[in-house]
Amino acid sequence: MSKEHIKRWLTKAHENLRVAESATREGFYSAACFHSQQAAELALKGLILHKLGIQQLTHSLTELAERVSEVEQLSLPSLEDLRWLQDRYLQARYPNARLSEYSRDEAERALRIAKKVLEEVAERVR
Repeated sequence: MSKEHIKRWLTKAHENLRVAESATREGFYSAACFHSQQAAELALKGLILHKLGIQQLTHSLTELAERVSEVEQLSLPSLEDLRWLQDRYLQARYPNARLSEYSRDEAERALRIAKKVLEEVAERVR
């Protein structure tokens, strides 16, 4: 896979992270969780493309992290944190998937997890 192609994946990941940061500041906490997950997903998929030359067809952060670990040792957030973020993503997609409102704490946790993923991936792609 060309460097330019992989760069597009990581650019999109960083774009989603910026949207998540903005959504958190503005109080759109479910959107922050959604875009944080997207940032982490796109970064992991970009790294898999970089290392294996294949595009993974899943939204599961835990599956992506496990696939990455087969070829690269990263200091990613725990599988528990990744599972937590993917659960918030799924709930944010549908208005009837969750009865309670998202909180600022959830949005900030989602951002921390996504930032850690992006930092680790950026280190490996450089």
